[in-house]
Amino acid sequence: MPVSANHIPNEVRDLLSESRYGISFPCSTGCQMRFMEKGENHGGFYSYRQWGSVRRAVEAAISRNLQLRALFGRNKSGRPRIRNRVAASSNTGVLGVYKNSYLDKRRGVTYIRYMASWTEKGKTKTRGFHLLESATADQHFHALRTAIAFRHAWENDGDAFDPDRFTLWKQKRLYAPDEPELPADFWD
Repeated sequence: MPVSANHIPNEVRDLLSESRYGISFPCSTGCQMRFMEKGENHGGFYSYRQWGSVRRAVEAAISRNLQLRALFGRNKSGRPRIRNRVAASSNTGVLGVYKNSYLDKRRGVTYIRYMASWTEKGKTKTRGFHLLESATADQHFHALRTAIAFRHAWENDGDAFDPDRFTLWKQKRLYAPDEPELPADFWD
């Protein structure tokens, strides 16, 4: 969320444009970072004099906030995770991702699908990544990794999750950094 409050020093507005990281500016000598976990404040005061400048103090507070987020398993927005990881009971070994097959009687063709499930507004939803039964091992692995990436994206993004990003799964490796294109002959 963009920050436009007048009490934020101009030299650090760029650092706090995406997130406030629990940082406030109660006085002219430093900033306060708050991080609450089970009723206990793990934040602290960051003196401009001790850190050498306003910018360095705010950077230190942001760094500590990110460390605490990782330590206490917070999501990207800093809120506590509402979806705790539990042991997978699926046939793939990954929570929320499973594999099954089905026969299309009209065509007489058997398909394999890797399904990722998630909940949206209290309702369970699924997204399938379908292959012909005769698909290669690389194609199966690609579909499985895409389903896993889909599920992990939902777990990490929370309410900001956009399932439409995965419509290009047959053209790109959405699970890899920079989402490279698949080779032209991958589906042949």
